[in-house]
Amino acid sequence: MKARTIATAAVLTVLLGAGHAPAAEGIAGRFAIAAQVGTQSEISGDLLRSGQGTIVDRPVTFDSVRYRDVYAPKVRVQGFLGYGVSERVEMVLRGGWYKSDGTGVSAGSLDGKELFAYFTDYEEGSVELAARYYIASNTRLKSWIAPVAGVRWSKAVYASYSIPDAGSAVLNVPFNRDGTVGVFGLDIGVSFDLTTNLFIGLDSGIRWQGAPTGANELPGLGSIDESEGRWTAPVLFSLGARF
Repeated sequence: MKARTIATAAVLTVLLGAGHAPAAEGIAGRFAIAAQVGTQSEISGDLLRSGQGTIVDRPVTFDSVRYRDVYAPKVRVQGFLGYGVSERVEMVLRGGWYKSDGTGVSAGSLDGKELFAYFTDYEEGSVELAARYYIASNTRLKSWIAPVAGVRWSKAVYASYSIPDAGSAVLNVPFNRDGTVGVFGLDIGVSFDLTTNLFIGLDSGIRWQGAPTGANELPGLGSIDESEGRWTAPVLFSLGARF
C-alpha cells in the first residue's frame, strides 16, 4: 500500500509539475499504443462456499472463504492499442496477464478439529474492449471514463485440506477447472502528454467477472467449490505513444 501511494504521488507530481512542452493535440484519427503495469485488489466474492457433509465417514463443516482471504494483490501487466474515432471517443483493445500466489486459511472443522485449506496460485489472461469518453481531450492533461467488456481465461486451481490435530490431510484436490468467463466494468483515468507523441497515464476502475466452474471432486460436498463471481479493482500506470 505504501509503494502504491508513493508511485501515485510521483505520477501526479509529473502531471501537475511538468514544465513547458509543445501544444496539446487531440485524439481524433490517431492511434495509441501503451504498456501498463499495476496491481489488482479483490473486493468481494466467495472462493469457498460453506457446506456440511462427511469425509472418510467423519463429519466435516466448511466455512465460506473470500477471494481476498486467499489471494493478495500482485502485479498485473497489460498492453493496449487504441484509436480515436472522434474528438472525445477512443476505442481501446487491451490484453493482460495476472497471477496471485495462493495461501492457506482456516476453513472449518473435521470431527471437531480445525481444518485448513491451501489453494494453489491463481493465474489468468484477459482481453477487454473499452470505449473511452474523454472529458478533456484537447489538453495535455486528459481525463476519461470508459465502460469495459471482455473475457478472462484462468488456469485450474487445486486445494489441499489439512487437519493438523488429527495428523491427516487430503492433497491436491481439483477445485476450479480451467475456464473462460465474461468480465464487465468501468474505468476512470487521466493521462499527460509528455510530448506530442509520448504520454503517461494512471487509471483505475472496477470489474465483475463470472464464476469459474467447480471441479466437484469431493462426494457429498460438491457445492463448496461452486465459487461466486467476484468484484475486483485494478490500478494501472501507463507509458505510451500516440501517432
